[in-house]
Amino acid sequence: MMMMMMMMMMKGYLTGPLILLLFSSTVSGLGSVVRRGYHYRHMYYTWAEAQSSCRSSYTDLALYYKQSDRDSTYFRNYNAWVGLYKEDNDGDGDGDDDDWTWTNGKDLNSVKYGPNETSSTHTCAYFAFGAHRMYAGTCDEKYFFICHFKESGPQLHYIFISQAMSWSDARQYCKDKHVDLAAFQDVSKLNLEIHEENFPAWIGLHKEEDSFKWSTGVSDYTHWAPGQPGDNGDCVTISSSTKEMATHNCLSRLPFVCFTDNLVLVKENKTWEEALEHCHSMRSPHSHQHYFRYELASVQPGEDQEIVIATILGSDTEEVWAGLRFMEGHWWWVNGADMLYSNLPVCPLQWEHCGALSKNDTVNMLNRDCLEKKNFLCYKLN
Repeated sequence: MMMMMMMMMMKGYLTGPLILLLFSSTVSGLGSVVRRGYHYRHMYYTWAEAQSSCRSSYTDLALYYKQSDRDSTYFRNYNAWVGLYKEDNDGDGDGDDDDWTWTNGKDLNSVKYGPNETSSTHTCAYFAFGAHRMYAGTCDEKYFFICHFKESGPQLHYIFISQAMSWSDARQYCKDKHVDLAAFQDVSKLNLEIHEENFPAWIGLHKEEDSFKWSTGVSDYTHWAPGQPGDNGDCVTISSSTKEMATHNCLSRLPFVCFTDNLVLVKENKTWEEALEHCHSMRSPHSHQHYFRYELASVQPGEDQEIVIATILGSDTEEVWAGLRFMEGHWWWVNGADMLYSNLPVCPLQWEHCGALSKNDTVNMLNRDCLEKKNFLCYKLN
């Protein structure tokens, strides 16, 4: 209804008091339309695989504009191989009727706390920290792992390794550098033995030629760990506890952080009305989200505008259209949002009746000729 009314007004079908009456019944007092969220995925992918996965279901690998974005990224779940596997007693290799055995040769002492088995091919055990229990997995899956080692005396100590390997490779690593994959005498106390860890996860920052760039969007924000960025890789991780960034080999398999952003920068040059129609015709790139609608973006002063300006830094034009229009003596947002800007002219010059944002102005809205052609900013309605 709101959009139909706007188009009728722009084409001259509605005038005078009738416009104001209709607007007074439709303006919703809408505040910020900017929505952004971060989503941790504890699957173990290369950087390129993680990027593809994020783009298929979200917006992209995580992009941070400021510290609060980084701090809002909460992730502590991980999967880690332990030294428990199914010993092939009958030699048929199918896992049926085989016993769970620790790497120290002892049998599992409590079925109650043993791995949650889902398939006869799942013959290696890992601990899922988020679920606080063991699961059976396919041994060639890549997970973090836990070794045990001796410092002195008979007591075993445990060390968490934040490199994703298959179960057999993880065991060999533990044998080469420590003692073996971790065996736990009392599985009912695993939650006391296995703790929250500080591990790396992929984000969208990566090196292109000689500089670091984000997988999508433009931001100068970084929070490097001491001694970083290093020369051990061209892709960047964030640590789960300290939230520090570091470089890693892009082929390493790690969990990752995606983000969703409802702002869409369209880098096509269109008039204001063409931009409005383009936003209305857009559909989500994700097949299960085709029902979402899009609108030319409204903006609120302050933090809202800072995020929007950071988004439009990647535009091909110095200014981009927003959903602001002057009609019948008033400035209106096409979605009925609150009008909080005071810098706009009360009586703009003829034709300069459309609102634009500038890359170089984080405070004001600009009024421009509606027939100028610019990039524009849409947003996905919730």
